[in-house]
Amino acid sequence: MNRLIRDSGACDCHSHVYGPLSAYPLSTQRTFDPPVAPIEELESVWISLGIDRAVLVQGAAYGDDHSALLAALQRSPEARRGVALIHHTIGDGALAELSRNGIRAARVTWVQHLLTDGIRPHADRMDDILALYERIAPLGWHIEIHIDPLDLVALKREVLPAGMVIVIDHMARIDLSAPESDAELALLGEVLENPVFWVKMSGGDRLTRRCDDLRQALGAMRNIVRVAPDRCVWGLDWPHVNLARKQDDVALAELLFEAVCDEATLRKVLVENPARLYGFNDRAA
Repeated sequence: MNRLIRDSGACDCHSHVYGPLSAYPLSTQRTFDPPVAPIEELESVWISLGIDRAVLVQGAAYGDDHSALLAALQRSPEARRGVALIHHTIGDGALAELSRNGIRAARVTWVQHLLTDGIRPHADRMDDILALYERIAPLGWHIEIHIDPLDLVALKREVLPAGMVIVIDHMARIDLSAPESDAELALLGEVLENPVFWVKMSGGDRLTRRCDDLRQALGAMRNIVRVAPDRCVWGLDWPHVNLARKQDDVALAELLFEAVCDEATLRKVLVENPARLYGFNDRAA
């Protein structure tokens, strides 16, 4: 794998840490039970894949307690950034403290099975995002949004402020075994024509969870790279929670290299785009 991920600065832009639970207990309001997945184990995976930068995303099972995430960031603050789960009413002091500790984005979840307070109208959810963005934009942060495919229709209609950045998680979690998947992939491409939107080419195993053929995600990934080569990043999505079958980490990484064949675009996805998006002090991009 080092033969493949050979650029210094290659970045996993989406993984999570959970535990040890004695030090970092899960939220009592969680909707799922993740595996114990401490940062030391994830660091071993990164080493095996040749990854030397990373973005850790707050797992929903921790709610707004970022203790485990922040501790993991502090183990290598120059090479790691974080994505937080916060509410738009958070205080300025708390926001500034998160920023000092490496947080560079706020994650918003619209995925139905993760919601604890019901599904609100799209207009209300967008109002929340815009209010949150007003708070975080002065810090240089962006919005990361975890959505279901049905949300793409509404996102396409949105008129958003120039310069705003919204990163779509997991290629919008499109189920490639569903008959509507071709239309949803086309719609994702249309959404990405708006320069406000970026996308994470993570979760190939989520898109193929019903057909159980990881390579079925290649078409979606190739189309994303074609539409938005300067606005896509890649993530391992370790430890692959809420999946009945776990794909091998090497297979997930190699999927990217099959989807992105030319070296210049691969460097954008693994090095240059993450550096711009997350503000790494760049020696490699």
